[in-house]
Amino acid sequence: MVVPKTVTNPFFDDVEKGCLQAAAELDVECVYIGPEEADARYQDQIISQQIEQGLDGISVSVINSRVLTHRSMQLAKQNQIPVVTFDSDFSEKALAADPKLRHSYIGTDNFQFGFQLGRLTQALKPQGGSFCIITGHKGAANLVERISGVYAGLGFNNNSGKSDLWEELSRCPIYSDDEAQRSLNNLDRMLRLHQYEPKLLDVIITVGAWPQTLEFKYSDVVSPHSDSLASKRLLLIFGDTLEVQKRLLAQGLAHGNVGQSPYDMGYQSIYTLYSIHQGKAVEPLIHTKLERCVFGQIPMCQ
Repeated sequence: MVVPKTVTNPFFDDVEKGCLQAAAELDVECVYIGPEEADARYQDQIISQQIEQGLDGISVSVINSRVLTHRSMQLAKQNQIPVVTFDSDFSEKALAADPKLRHSYIGTDNFQFGFQLGRLTQALKPQGGSFCIITGHKGAANLVERISGVYAGLGFNNNSGKSDLWEELSRCPIYSDDEAQRSLNNLDRMLRLHQYEPKLLDVIITVGAWPQTLEFKYSDVVSPHSDSLASKRLLLIFGDTLEVQKRLLAQGLAHGNVGQSPYDMGYQSIYTLYSIHQGKAVEPLIHTKLERCVFGQIPMCQ
């Protein structure tokens, strides 16, 4: 079974495709199921219900470690069902408390993902400035790591918590709970802030795809600010490189994206669980590749 944070996010559609392809190659079944919205308790309930119906393995993108370890992961352990994670791992605290909680994490090195977002921002605005991060769930381990990576990529000092060139807007990061419309509303607020007080904000870094998945609504919100984007007075940087995001980037409605490999996450999840069932050793960390896309770059994605 492969359990995304939400089945309505297009990012996870590619995870399902990879899951189905691997299952077909191995002649096993890919059960792809998850909540409509990124609700940790509902995710936990779905996993628990599927365990009761019989499973051979679980791959889950963790919304909240504390919620899953309290119930569904206990059931998995009792039933000797192997668990791997993809996209979002259990928190360091959860893994420290139970090192055998999962066999492998499959997906992006999220600190490196955030670091690349920070370096891309630095490359496009070398003089620095003020920035705001828009993210998803506050407790999601993968997003916490991405934000830490962004700070590192922007040159923030671990000890002082400061950067020579960059300053974070006091109200940020802004949390959107993995909801596309809420994330778009937050982006709209920050765009309006720049419009009325340009000196307060130079860059908006969104560490996931959320607002751009609403392609036409996103275009309606961002297009009125095209002069600021074209002049790079305001930069828009995004995590992920879904096809919809590449279309928006090609139109100049963003400046750059750092993308993941969701298909490989689904594909490797099934192969890893299959290897565990065959009694084979698996790597605790299986990192998938990143790509970087920049408006005006030829080719756009590398």
